[in-house]
Amino acid sequence: MKKAMLIVLVLACLALCACSREAKKADIPEAGALAAELLSSGAFTEELGEIGADVGGFLYGLEESDAPGMRFWCSSGAVSEEIAFFPCRDAAAAEKVLGECRARIEQQSRLFADYRAEEVPKLEKALVLQRENTVVLCVAADAEKAAAVLNKYF
Repeated sequence: MKKAMLIVLVLACLALCACSREAKKADIPEAGALAAELLSSGAFTEELGEIGADVGGFLYGLEESDAPGMRFWCSSGAVSEEIAFFPCRDAAAAEKVLGECRARIEQQSRLFADYRAEEVPKLEKALVLQRENTVVLCVAADAEKAAAVLNKYF
């Protein structure tokens, strides 16, 4: 009986230890390095080019003070693919950025529905992820490949 109780206690301890251990995420890389990793993943059908923070901020309805150092990579406009990286100043700014990312996806979905309906499924699978005060948006042709990269960090 004592042996059975000891085994139950050991198993319970092991179960608790396993539950309390959360997979450690890698440090979030600098925006350019993360974009390069995403772009080399094969998730995109078109080459994306970096656009200025002033243009990207305008597209998302954000100001530089919301996410100092925000960076953007977009397609030529013929496809909906893009990457946006937002290192936010604080939690409130991160919440604002999340809302603007969702609004951007909705707006793009409406525009592409009339222009190139085949792009809408990419927008439906868009990834908007947050870790602490960093937010990333990724619209890719292959959302699974993009997620494989981003899930290491977010």
